[in-house]
Amino acid sequence: MIVQKITHCTDSLLTQEMARIDLEECQVVVTWFTNQNNKQSVVHSHPYHEIILPISGSDVLYSFLGNLYTLHPGEMVFFPAEIYHAGRYTVTDTVSDRLVVQINANAWDKAIRQSGLQDPAWQKGIVILDANSVSSWDLRGLLERMAQISHIKRMYQETILTCELVELQLFINQIVEEQHTKSPSATSALISTAVEYIREHYTDPNLTAASLAKYTFTSREHLSRAFKEYTMESIHSYINNLRMQNCRREIAAGRSVLDACTNSGFTNYSSFLKSFRTLHGMTPVQYRTQLRSMERKYSTEEV
Repeated sequence: MIVQKITHCTDSLLTQEMARIDLEECQVVVTWFTNQNNKQSVVHSHPYHEIILPISGSDVLYSFLGNLYTLHPGEMVFFPAEIYHAGRYTVTDTVSDRLVVQINANAWDKAIRQSGLQDPAWQKGIVILDANSVSSWDLRGLLERMAQISHIKRMYQETILTCELVELQLFINQIVEEQHTKSPSATSALISTAVEYIREHYTDPNLTAASLAKYTFTSREHLSRAFKEYTMESIHSYINNLRMQNCRREIAAGRSVLDACTNSGFTNYSSFLKSFRTLHGMTPVQYRTQLRSMERKYSTEEV
């Protein structure tokens, strides 16, 4: 199957592990999310592109590289693959409903080639399309149609999906060219500098809130307050999250748990094991076993 039918998830708790699961059986997954009790996501990145369209209820707030983006119902945001971001879902109301479309990077790139667009700059960063443009071009309808491809004959599915992705890309490109986009609702050069430095040095075991404050020439207290405001995470949690994601990649690549821990910047092995279990509900060894089990399963299915 290339595309799943729309499923509805309520208060689905996003973990970093879930965020990193690639779209294996499908090239596009369309999901309806409702959030009420679960108000915020962890800092995470995806191996796929993501499009989010709030349908009703609360505004949604996203953070990325020291910028805050307020997304109102009817507006649409595009997140390229592999960028770290976090979301807060109940900003102005107690309930948030949004349509989320996850698009395999290879399928997206194939459509870009078919579209004739020459590596458009907008696909390298966050772009928000205003509600009037989204409504005028019925982009919500286009996203929902992507979820219905499973009802089409299998021999036509990939062609139709490529056509719909090309249509989506051309609409986005035109809206961007016409400047019907939104800028960040708030931005901080200080936090942008801090986040970039963390992303480049998070595997350094000497990276701490204190060393980061020294690098940015500000007090630790001021930096900590501003960092929390613009990223929705503490400095410690942000660094820890990136280290954990790197650690899982190391384990998946075949490194020993101890080497993965050390290579990711953790200095206390016991503390690392405790944090890993808290975040993922299993030990690193159990995680490695799970990965190997999944690999055998997919290998058997391919045969």
